[in-house]
Amino acid sequence: MNALALVREACAIVGVPQPNSIIGSSDAGVRQLLGLLNNEGRELSIRHQWEGLIREATFSTTAVEDQGTLSTIIGATNAYRYILNETMWNRTRGEPVLGPNSALEWQLRKTLNMSGPYTEYRIRGAHLLFLPAPAASESIYFEYVSKNWCTSSDGTSQRRAISNDEDEVLLDDEIMLKGIEWRWRKAKGTEYAEEFNSYEAMIANAVARDGTAKRVSLATSGGSRERRVVAPPGSWPL
Repeated sequence: MNALALVREACAIVGVPQPNSIIGSSDAGVRQLLGLLNNEGRELSIRHQWEGLIREATFSTTAVEDQGTLSTIIGATNAYRYILNETMWNRTRGEPVLGPNSALEWQLRKTLNMSGPYTEYRIRGAHLLFLPAPAASESIYFEYVSKNWCTSSDGTSQRRAISNDEDEVLLDDEIMLKGIEWRWRKAKGTEYAEEFNSYEAMIANAVARDGTAKRVSLATSGGSRERRVVAPPGSWPL
């Protein structure tokens, strides 16, 4: 759902006139609803590792310890929040990049000149450090969570705030709508506990379903789809 549609529906719920536009509006109520929408988007994006905000990054290594800043590697407009653990791999070598190392582990390895069979990484001062220094031009891939919770209507520009009526929201629009509603009621000094509790329940349900999940079976046999080799029936040439 785009930003204008969200605000118009919120207006219908709380009983205020629906605007024809929200960006650049001179109406104080419309500006407030736009602010509440942006506030909801920022806060909801922090609440969970939403699959809609997960991105993949890649870069080519340089033959030094310091691979540069993460904003340069990922791209400043992609608004990196954090890297997902155990997703960094060297596809040139077909090996994991282990980490992140703590300050203690990193300094111990540097002091004792220790290094394992795989490259390890540490993030320090927003720089990505590799130990030992890799060879040049190796392809590293990893996944990360972005701060960008909305995009332009054509999906080409990711954003951290609404800047156009047609901007699309990447988070659950029903949760966003409920979030705008309770925040509006709170701002107006009216009762909002019921709306807030409903909002929190919606988030809990969405977190449980987000991105799908593997089936976990406690049975020793049967009742689950195990990974196995399936041989089709019939004759086999020898």
